[in-house]
Amino acid sequence: MTIFHRSRLSLAGALVVLSACGKLPSPPPAQTPHVKTVAARTATIPVTKEYAGRVSAYRSLEIRARVEGVIAARHFIEGSKVKKGDLLFTLDRAPFEAVLANARAELAGVDAVLTNARSREARFRPLVKETAISQMDYNDAVAALDQAEAQRAAALAHIAQAELNLGYTRISTTQEGRIGAALVPEGRLVGKGEATHLATVERIDQVYVTFTVADSEALALRKAIQSGAIEMESGGAVAKVTLPDGSTYKEAGKLDFADMKVNGDTGTVALRAVIDNPNEELLPGLYVRVMLTLGQRPNAVLIPQKSVVKTPTGQSVFVIDAEHKVERRDLVLGSWAGEDWIVEKGLAAGEQVVVDGVQKVRPGIEVTSESLSPVASQP
Repeated sequence: MTIFHRSRLSLAGALVVLSACGKLPSPPPAQTPHVKTVAARTATIPVTKEYAGRVSAYRSLEIRARVEGVIAARHFIEGSKVKKGDLLFTLDRAPFEAVLANARAELAGVDAVLTNARSREARFRPLVKETAISQMDYNDAVAALDQAEAQRAAALAHIAQAELNLGYTRISTTQEGRIGAALVPEGRLVGKGEATHLATVERIDQVYVTFTVADSEALALRKAIQSGAIEMESGGAVAKVTLPDGSTYKEAGKLDFADMKVNGDTGTVALRAVIDNPNEELLPGLYVRVMLTLGQRPNAVLIPQKSVVKTPTGQSVFVIDAEHKVERRDLVLGSWAGEDWIVEKGLAAGEQVVVDGVQKVRPGIEVTSESLSPVASQP
């Protein structure tokens, strides 16, 4: 038998064997995707905002020379604490003492003239009644008396001004606090033409922290408070400060001022918090982060952060409906609340969102799901 005939017989035999074994097996059916879900929940959460702020002194007092003179002595240690009434500078007193002595001498001369004018008016008074002198002479005596009394009043005013200026040569502080560096050395002429700035006393047992809020954000917060979406704290907004090293300052403060106008150059509104600073850890000029708690937001809808999918048009989640089918839901999200997102629009409490298996699903397909508690869904 030829090789060709043997090959045809082998092929025929193989076909017979395949026919006996039946048809080729078909591929197994596709499995239904399995995902894990979490129900969107509601909670009352604090409404917090973070801003960049700067520390300033609670009270800042500029020590200035109120009269022209030469600084004779400085009576404080720079950077030390001072009490109300403490003497800080003295000016050379000699020129002011001379002016006071001259004013007192002027008063003595005026008193002599006044005594003479009173005596003359007293002598002329009965004489004018007896027509022993003319009415004009008596009127001149009265006018001279009035003039002498006016001169005495002016002399007394000169003395008061001279005493006041002499008192200004002793420059004291009117508040307690910590004094900075002396801005003018001893021996320098000060107060010529203006009240020269000599030093600054700052009270920092309490401090202000000022910061700014965008006008659009301030408007949105005001509307949320007015609508009841945010319930204000009974004691007002609370401010916590984070220091440049990342640590949180232990004392909490209160918002005590909000500007009534928008800065036209920056489009922001200025706010200020006051914070106790008993150990003077917060120094004026320090830059800090301010965590402002405005109040509470009741019935906020929360979903885990890992359930949110970023899309070219925004952010969305996959929701499993009652028929176990997948629906994509576009959302408007607010801020973070711990490990959750706050949902502003697009989702209701109780709806099941996919947190595990997001990559397996697409809108419209049917899935099997396992519902987790919100705590289990958090990393």
